[in-house]
Amino acid sequence: MTLTLSLPPDIELLLTQRAERSGQDLSSLAIALLSIGLSSEGDDFFAAVDGIQRGLDDFEQGQFSSLEDFVTEQNQKYGLQLEP
Repeated sequence: MTLTLSLPPDIELLLTQRAERSGQDLSSLAIALLSIGLSSEGDDFFAAVDGIQRGLDDFEQGQFSSLEDFVTEQNQKYGLQLEP
């Protein structure tokens, strides 16, 4: 089956750059990415992307904590003894 997609310029650039860096054929890379996104494992992928986007949105709105606060929280939560 042949399918033609119109990609936004920024997405096309990212796809092209990734193909060049990895030495993969552009079509093969696009098929692999679509396969991951549409498979059951893709659910984890999209959940991760959503989480990353929420984190970026929070950061842009000034809603973030310092590294020291994060380390302290993880130490308390998991009984660790990490230092920032």
